Amino acid sequence: MPTITSTGKVRLVNRRALLACAASLLTLASCSTFNGNDDAARVGGHHLSTKAARGFLAPDEQTTTGDLARDALTKWIRVTVLEQSSGAAAQATPSTAAELQARLTQALATIGGANAKTLYESGVNGSPVICLAAIPVATLDDANNVLTTLQSGTSFADAAKQFSTDPTIGQAGGVVVGADGSECFDTAAVNPDVTKVLTGTAVGQPVTAQLSTLTAVLMMRPYDDLLPESQARIASASVTDDQVATMVGDTPVYVDPRYGRWDPASGSVVPLTS
Repeated sequence: MPTITSTGKVRLVNRRALLACAASLLTLASCSTFNGNDDAARVGGHHLSTKAARGFLAPDEQTTTGDLARDALTKWIRVTVLEQSSGAAAQATPSTAAELQARLTQALATIGGANAKTLYESGVNGSPVICLAAIPVATLDDANNVLTTLQSGTSFADAAKQFSTDPTIGQAGGVVVGADGSECFDTAAVNPDVTKVLTGTAVGQPVTAQLSTLTAVLMMRPYDDLLPESQARIASASVTDDQVATMVGDTPVYVDPRYGRWDPASGSVVPLTS
């Protein structure tokens, strides 16, 4: 509809913009932060389009405006803020959920790198992962003999190749690898009997174990022997959700009300009603 400006000139108001601005009042203090762009979220000069946000969801999830979409937006906002805070060079917007998660992990790893080794070397009761070496043998006497060999100066890798009854583990120098090729496992996913044996044992120190299904020499591998991607995984886990919330909480963020609202206290996108 036409309106009269302070200069007396007639101006047409974009009805669509007015409606969108009215919707933004549900979560924003004023309409001044809404500029009509098709943004799912904004952080400073960084914009995430609705199309790009849909790219973080699987095809059968793309009509979702619930938890999956809010989780994706939260990750993008955190990636943007954390990369800036760590001094990382500006990068293009991630195009897939996997790329988004990889960028978040790397940003957290950069921030938490200084604490990663300390966290891991706190052992099975403190580390988020267990990176295991093992030399399976036939009997407990065999395990004790292997332990004596290790204490005499033979490396774990050489002992594994010489004594392991599992050829695959022996050829790998005792390194236990998961079906997906990873050398580290979430602590909760490891056999509790193995965790119990390793509890109280220093990282890098071998110990004999006689379990119901296995007799072996076990060791939580030294941090410095781990692959860079494993160290990054530990580093990212060393940054707590509270730390992330503190880092991103003071950053001005816009979220399209169709998805929810930005909650500075938790550093995440939440439903409008929460």
